Amino acid sequence: MSDDLLVETLRERDPGAPPAVYDAHAEGLYAYCWSQLRGRDAAQVALRDTFIVAEAHIGKLREPERFGPWLYAIARLECARRMPSEHQVPDVPVTGHDQEDVDQRITAWRAVLALRPLSREILELHIRRQLSVPDLAKVFGVSLRDAQTALDGARGELEAALTVEILANKGSCGCPERALLLRERRGDLTDDISRRLVEHARECAACGALRPRTMSAAQVYGLLPDALPAPEMRLRVMSCFLDPELVGYRLFVATRVTEFRSDGFPVQTAFGRPGRTSRQGRRWRFGRTRKASKEEGAAKLCAQVGRAFAVLVTVALLSASGVASMYAVGARRESRDEHAAPRPTAVPGISQRPGSGRQPHPHASDTLDAIPLATFPPGAQISSAPQGHRSPIPKARTAPAR
Repeated sequence: MSDDLLVETLRERDPGAPPAVYDAHAEGLYAYCWSQLRGRDAAQVALRDTFIVAEAHIGKLREPERFGPWLYAIARLECARRMPSEHQVPDVPVTGHDQEDVDQRITAWRAVLALRPLSREILELHIRRQLSVPDLAKVFGVSLRDAQTALDGARGELEAALTVEILANKGSCGCPERALLLRERRGDLTDDISRRLVEHARECAACGALRPRTMSAAQVYGLLPDALPAPEMRLRVMSCFLDPELVGYRLFVATRVTEFRSDGFPVQTAFGRPGRTSRQGRRWRFGRTRKASKEEGAAKLCAQVGRAFAVLVTVALLSASGVASMYAVGARRESRDEHAAPRPTAVPGISQRPGSGRQPHPHASDTLDAIPLATFPPGAQISSAPQGHRSPIPKARTAPAR
């Protein structure tokens, strides 16, 4: 089924539309979610929530032919809600022991992890998910020029990261200067040492010969693990559209995404992305310098502090006025009680007003005898409402001393 037809069936609320969308796009979306989260369970939840948001907001999409990139834009937001730590171990094997290119696969994996998150993501979407540059611009919410610039920069970063990994794997053999640089590192390669290794490889004939000039980005990403959804995942994801008890959850997920652009693509606020720190501690944003990002962060922090202070002041004023009102009400109530007329007795139907001709209830004594004496303090009387009025809770009042 084509994307145009899928969009039409979703807009018509056809019950068979969500399963059809799953069959057409679940494999690629799940693999993308796993590449971001590196965990099967987290990728399954992100995939499920992506379909929930898509089904709820399909009416906003203006170009049905871009339904696939639109789903990836939603999946990007859902992945951003549950991004893993930098040291998250993938639950899909990077390589198998029976494979002949084990070393190449490990080198490719480490090189991709060394990329800045946005570079890693844009290569994943372009190379493995076959998104064109215009589609990338739609997904990330940037111009065509910025998308192409980011893609070109990601390719250059990958070449440099591969160079660093290859030189690090070669160790100190063959080049004394490279050996000196590698002795300076502690644990993972730092950003400074990686930069110096790349600069050294451009000038050193021995190390320059090791640079991966013939290996393309497509070849590198072809060596990475590709997670596939389990057969039972289809039922797990589609059950959220069939189970009536999950209607509330679907509403919660659908209303989390509220901002859409004029073309129907969601706004990529992405909870701090793409400015997450990579393994080498670097940051990058589309068209933004690090200084501008820091200034924006400081401005947002000041605004949040100001709002928090205003809320605290408001709460304090409301609390003070509430306490004052309580004291005023209590004072008026005490004043009213001092001048109040005699209250009714504990037995309904018996009035203490002078001249009342109302007769006692024939079973009034039985009513009083039925009340346990331990319930009330000595000398206490139980207040009740006048006849014909139901009082929710009787009030106890101490009888005046005789």
